[in-house]
Amino acid sequence: MATGLILTLGGGRLNKVQPKIHLTAGILFATMAMLVALLTRSSRDGRWRVFSLLSIWAAGLAWTLFMRAYRRRSGGRRNSFSAYPEGHARLIEAGRLPNRYNPHIELREYEICHFSVGARRLRFADPPANQDVDPTQLMVRFSGGSYYFIARPHGVLLPAELDHEIYGEFVITSQRVMFVAPENGFEVPLQSLKLLDCSAHLVDFQVRGRRYTIQTEAASLAEKVLLMLLQPSAI
Repeated sequence: MATGLILTLGGGRLNKVQPKIHLTAGILFATMAMLVALLTRSSRDGRWRVFSLLSIWAAGLAWTLFMRAYRRRSGGRRNSFSAYPEGHARLIEAGRLPNRYNPHIELREYEICHFSVGARRLRFADPPANQDVDPTQLMVRFSGGSYYFIARPHGVLLPAELDHEIYGEFVITSQRVMFVAPENGFEVPLQSLKLLDCSAHLVDFQVRGRRYTIQTEAASLAEKVLLMLLQPSAI
């Protein structure tokens, strides 16, 4: 049985499965190696030593595959933030709304999907209690790998502590703004957006006093789409 598992690892078939499988295999073989090492102390049977070496080798291989798969998946997530169809981007830059097909959402009657891109939803810790600022007057900015709050109208700069981030898909339709994710997704009516504030990497707005912050390299395109859809309404 152990030999079969070792051959499966060596054959590279685990390269195509989730990193969780590699992690499980790494833990399993590492545990086996430790148990066999304890047995070899009280046994002169050379076969236990061979089995111990094979277990150590299999554990090392499993951990290596896990790290490669994790980096590959993380890299794919990061790349998805900047991946936006060039043709649709040109339409948006020209002031026109593209129609996008999105298999992850069910459109309502007369509803059109105009924008969708891989993104992250950011949730920040509340500012320190000793800072006398109105949370609704805080703008979020991202620079140098860090997040900051800018208090309006005085422009006071405060560090923003990232509390949680969720990977998903940011979607804008003719009726709704959505973040599609396994957890902490949301769906709000388009016309309910208040205090829309977009920067190079962030789309930030509020709905009924609740803040929504999305990070994507296509933030400038999302801003143009939102402004086109909300005209002539003012935010």
